[in-house]
Amino acid sequence: MNIRKAVQADLLKIKNLYFQLFEQMAHHEPDYMQPAFQDEAFLHKVIAGEDQFTAFVYQSDQEVQGIAITQLQESPPYNCFVPLKCMYLMDIVVDVEMRGKGVGKALIDRVKTWAKEKEADYLELSVLSKNASAAALYLHEGFEPYSLSMRLKIK
Repeated sequence: MNIRKAVQADLLKIKNLYFQLFEQMAHHEPDYMQPAFQDEAFLHKVIAGEDQFTAFVYQSDQEVQGIAITQLQESPPYNCFVPLKCMYLMDIVVDVEMRGKGVGKALIDRVKTWAKEKEADYLELSVLSKNASAAALYLHEGFEPYSLSMRLKIK
């Protein structure tokens, strides 16, 4: 097992993992999400570390089997927000065949360490409310619910 920063040579595997993520999201929310590949220009930017992005990959037996995409962010410049630094866990994906084997936990642990290294005040992520298994992992890892987004479909 090895977690390292992503490199351009990982691009194809990262694109395939993103397809799995978007396919799963579409399963949970078919009215709003659809299977797709992540935008390649965005992935190049993330891998290059632009705009405070960082991509970590979980590699085992020379195969990338998971990814975590983070972005270091600052509090919005409004008087009501305490000025803090947030490490936003934008996406985390584990290959379907590797789920339930500790890969997600290992990636989250690496992101926690990265957040400390970058002197972030907290770690934040969003999860679809219907993705119970992911939400359970995040709760187990110490995340707490913070805000709730709601939708009303207009028919």
